[in-house]
Amino acid sequence: MNKNHRSEIFIGKIIEQKVKECKLSISEFAILINRSRTTIYDIFHRKSIDIDLLLTISEVLDYDFLTEIYIPKSKDLSPKKCYLAIEVDPSAIPTDVREVSSDQKSRVKVLLNTR
Repeated sequence: MNKNHRSEIFIGKIIEQKVKECKLSISEFAILINRSRTTIYDIFHRKSIDIDLLLTISEVLDYDFLTEIYIPKSKDLSPKKCYLAIEVDPSAIPTDVREVSSDQKSRVKVLLNTR
């Protein structure tokens, strides 16, 4: 997410939309976040918001505003690779082995699952 995208975020409108989606009245929402109705309307018109208040609102609306709105999403959705290093006694490896066979890979998986 670039700076220009962040400047386009109008958090008050997003909160207002989420309140509507949760089918909460202004009064109900105000009680849940311990604010007045007047403050709720003020929140709906804000471009930015205090992080503590945003966390409270996130909890009440069961929506992670920080992750969904402010933290950039990775465009790479491909599975990530994870490498595992296993320490072995070199004398246990045959001298002619250069690569682990498919059968040996399966045995390693079984061993890891049992640990």
